[in-house]
Amino acid sequence: MDFEYPVIDKKKIGSTLKRYMQERGLTARDVQEYLGLACVQTVYRWMAGVSVPTVDNLYALSRLMHVPIDALIFDIKNL
Repeated sequence: MDFEYPVIDKKKIGSTLKRYMQERGLTARDVQEYLGLACVQTVYRWMAGVSVPTVDNLYALSRLMHVPIDALIFDIKNL
């Protein structure tokens, strides 16, 4: 079997999320409010690559950013 599974890289997800936010003019507070998060620090932790969003938050972020979830996780630009 020659298939290689992609590796989830927290830092890469953070930088990708940050780039999409900048492209759409969104702040960490905007994302916090959209997702209904209690603390804006959660978004900052994602952007810094300290942690990653849960699957349900990734789904919501993909809707907010108008990109597939794979684009957020693996920085795939042309899906």
